[in-house]
Amino acid sequence: MSRSILLVDDDPHILKALTRHVGWEKLGLTLAGTAVNGHEALELFRRFSPDLVMTDVYMPGMGGLELTEALRELAPELPVIILSGYEEFENARQAMRWGVSHFLLKPARVDEIEAVLRAVLLDLDAGEQKKRLEERYQQEIGRTLPFLRERLLMELLTTRYSAEECSEERLGYLQITRPQRLAAASIQLNRPSPLHKLKEREWQLLRFGAGNICRETLQHKLAGHPSVQGHVLDYSDDLLVVLLLDREAGEPIPVLKEVVQETMDKIRNYIQLQTYAGIGSVKSAIHELIDSYLESREALASAEFQETSPIYAYEPCKSTNPWTLEDYSRLLQEWNEVLLCRDSSKVWETWEIIFGRLRQEDQNNIQDIQTVCVGLFTTLMYYWNACCPGRTPPMSMSEFLQAVTGYYTWRSLTEWMGQIIPAFLNAAFTEMNVKKNRLVESVKSYVEAHYTQEISFMGLAQELHVHPKYLSQLFKRISGENFVSYLNQYRVDRAIEFLQSGQHMVYEISEMVGFNNPAYFSQVFKMITGRSPSDYLKG
Repeated sequence: MSRSILLVDDDPHILKALTRHVGWEKLGLTLAGTAVNGHEALELFRRFSPDLVMTDVYMPGMGGLELTEALRELAPELPVIILSGYEEFENARQAMRWGVSHFLLKPARVDEIEAVLRAVLLDLDAGEQKKRLEERYQQEIGRTLPFLRERLLMELLTTRYSAEECSEERLGYLQITRPQRLAAASIQLNRPSPLHKLKEREWQLLRFGAGNICRETLQHKLAGHPSVQGHVLDYSDDLLVVLLLDREAGEPIPVLKEVVQETMDKIRNYIQLQTYAGIGSVKSAIHELIDSYLESREALASAEFQETSPIYAYEPCKSTNPWTLEDYSRLLQEWNEVLLCRDSSKVWETWEIIFGRLRQEDQNNIQDIQTVCVGLFTTLMYYWNACCPGRTPPMSMSEFLQAVTGYYTWRSLTEWMGQIIPAFLNAAFTEMNVKKNRLVESVKSYVEAHYTQEISFMGLAQELHVHPKYLSQLFKRISGENFVSYLNQYRVDRAIEFLQSGQHMVYEISEMVGFNNPAYFSQVFKMITGRSPSDYLKG
């Protein structure tokens, strides 16, 4: 790359010698011009914009130092080389003040001048390369910053960081607000059952639309809350997580529930997807985000057992008198005895007592709770080996031990045990009884007999003597859809039969199939059939 230089000196012999003897061509330099004083040099600089300037100090009108000062106003990064016949400290001091690249004394040898020019050209090349890298970096960081920010937020939901690990510098770089209060909400998207024959591409479009609705709603709601920063994370294939970070301290963040409620309403009305939501409690530091998120998932688990699409806010268990390991030993002994009796109803009853106790536990340290959990699982493994010899258990002892040590709070550990133990018990009972569909058929029979009434899934599970979470998971695994979807589909099928008879009004049919609210009945009917009940009547 060819660059240009402007030479400035009031001595024509110096200019002539520089022009003739310096190897400009081999240096890759061309002469932009020569000037005999600072004023003439400034005019040439404005006209030709050379890449560097070599100037004398003492010249009539405007000297080299004044010229350097003026050039700094026009081009702050321009390299200037001083070629002076006087070794004066004041000249050198002022040259340094104005950022002169090099200060040479006359008479300077040609090889000395060329060495300085090479150094300046190398600095120019390095500076331009650095500038290009900076520009490319800014372009790339503009594209990658949202992904880096989302990755850290996802890590904060799944990894327990210390306060020191969430440094101000790291958060600032990723443009994440350092909050005084924060909260998380989980929104579950209820994927339609396989009966609807929904292709994967169609589901991804619905999921994409739901995420857009959530982000637009969040942006709109936060317009009046300048201190609050919001984020929406696609946590999994059917779960959105909404995070609000507020720079100001104070009461709980009311806008979070508004965002979730409006998002759920729009998703139901615009893309006909049913949703559930759980909201965690407000925390005061960014490293506590994981706790609010886990609370939102715990609240979400309660919401999924209901017929409608409620929003559940997390409520901490009331503190009770702490139990000692001796207290738990008595429960574990009872647990062992009921397992030996192989009475499923008593096993579930005892597990509910133990699980209820664990859910209230907030005063013993996590190591003690882990010890209790290991005792529960060890007894369960003996039970499995006795009831299902030769069969592979759902989880091995080594897998359990590895997993149980990965939980750092009693709440998250209890939530996990609430999934593992019922699943393990069900697998054991299934292996013994063989009839895998018995409970599911009982649920369907119950729906067939009571669809005209209000049905509580919690009450149904209690009547069937099973854990509601286990029953929900079993029903979805075997039937391919969750209980609410099956119930709504069954009711709509019956409603279609009544509509085809032509003997009833829409509001009557709504009550006949168990809907107390005709408007909600119409929404569900259209969500499933794609047509309103009135349109269906018209054919």
